[in-house]
Amino acid sequence: MIEVEVHQQLRQLLRQSPEALWPHQLTMARMVARGLRLGRSALIQVPSGGQHRLSYLLPALMWPNATLLCATASVQAQILGEEIPWLQHTLQLHKPVLQKDRWPAPDFQGLLLVDPLDWLQARLYSTSSGRVGQTEFLVPTGIPLIIDGAEDLEDWAYQALTVTLQATDWQQLRQIFPAQAEQISQVQVRLALQLLRRPLPRCLLQADELIHLEQVLSLVGHHSGWLPDPWEHLRQRIPSARERPWVWWAETDRETGSFTLHSSPSAPQEWLTSIWATQPVVIIGEALDLDRQAQTYRQRLGLPDLTPLRFLPSGEGWPRSTATVTAPLVELEPLQGLSLYLPRLPLPNSPLFQRHLLQELKHLVSQVNGFVVVLVSDQPLQAQVGTALAAEFGSRVRVNSALPADQGILVCDWHHWLQHKASLPCPVLLAIATLPFPSVEDPRVAGRVQHMQRTQQDWFRQYLLPVAAARLQRAVAPLRQGSESNLVAILDSRIIARSYGASLLNALGPSLRVEQRSQWFVSF
Repeated sequence: MIEVEVHQQLRQLLRQSPEALWPHQLTMARMVARGLRLGRSALIQVPSGGQHRLSYLLPALMWPNATLLCATASVQAQILGEEIPWLQHTLQLHKPVLQKDRWPAPDFQGLLLVDPLDWLQARLYSTSSGRVGQTEFLVPTGIPLIIDGAEDLEDWAYQALTVTLQATDWQQLRQIFPAQAEQISQVQVRLALQLLRRPLPRCLLQADELIHLEQVLSLVGHHSGWLPDPWEHLRQRIPSARERPWVWWAETDRETGSFTLHSSPSAPQEWLTSIWATQPVVIIGEALDLDRQAQTYRQRLGLPDLTPLRFLPSGEGWPRSTATVTAPLVELEPLQGLSLYLPRLPLPNSPLFQRHLLQELKHLVSQVNGFVVVLVSDQPLQAQVGTALAAEFGSRVRVNSALPADQGILVCDWHHWLQHKASLPCPVLLAIATLPFPSVEDPRVAGRVQHMQRTQQDWFRQYLLPVAAARLQRAVAPLRQGSESNLVAILDSRIIARSYGASLLNALGPSLRVEQRSQWFVSF
């Protein structure tokens, strides 16, 4: 069986190259090989970093049939530049490896690397009448699929399913239908005036604003075959809004008086479900769910029944679930416990929060020697924190910079840190201003929450809380490879004042809770 062959080859390889050792290479490799042989889907939660890649690349290269691997461009570059050449040379593997945006040929029996967004756009286009795409991704039924980086899979699905209407699309429509050009311009101006009166630059479309789109489409609807892609897909979505709810939202630019319209799904699982039914899939990601079985994550992504595998941190201070499971679960070696500082500050919605936050940050930063990261997603608050720390610590402070100084202080949002943390130094202090719940000021989040409310779902427990917990786990991961003196300071008192705080603290794993700043500074 391929599981035995993969196990033997990998064990020999790790003996020759101990620098590639990860304690769970063999376990994960057997799981992937088993999934390829049986055509059984699996969901694997791995720690931060790319040490797990060997565990799926070797089975994919040893599997005699075709395999599809979805990974980002940066991961593909590393795989093609390092891991695959090394495996091919060391183990004399000759399976063809291609990097392409579509299936090469019906008889292809190699390993195909593709960008997840390209693959999703094409597959969703072929299975949904409301999707924009360039070409159909013609993958033969049953080809095993491996997705690496599944912590971003939901975002990729949203991007792939979003249709965007820009100023150039209005101009193109006027060129195609010159007889209606004046009426199209009038509708565009009326819609712009309404949107520019809205207080926020990003907002959900209201019913009286969506009517303007319907008016434009009614002018040209009898020539639907002539419509360019954005307009054609919007035309299909407007009458189907009741069957498949869409989030219609706009971005405005007050300086130019222009606007951009977007149509996104309320939830992507309905479209994704049709994809998983066509092939076995191995989904690999970091911090996907609080639950060992990843029930919430699987529901959000429309995943079928599959085998869950999670490498659980163990150690004193992190309670383990005693739930009975039917799938194999393994545990990591004991992880480095974090020093966790949880002061009691005014809640973020209090007018006193900003003053106390800045005071606490200044005290914390002044006591450390090394790289510091301050996570603040709220843009006005981020600017205020950056200005206050720059006044205190000068040129050490950078805001959303990818190249801070070694002794620098990086003030950034969560997206920036999660995107660049692998290439940045390990911080001695990670200060979290507010918990990373998705903001309901984001129209996409607001639209999804409204949809879950209409369908009587627990939008907080099933959406906001799991996303916040996953972001916390991913954010603190680099500090586990640092020294024992590294500190995570959560300055949002909701984590100790609200009932859901226990779930977020459990998500952080083993930790040494520090009640007072002085205790941390004295103890190390």
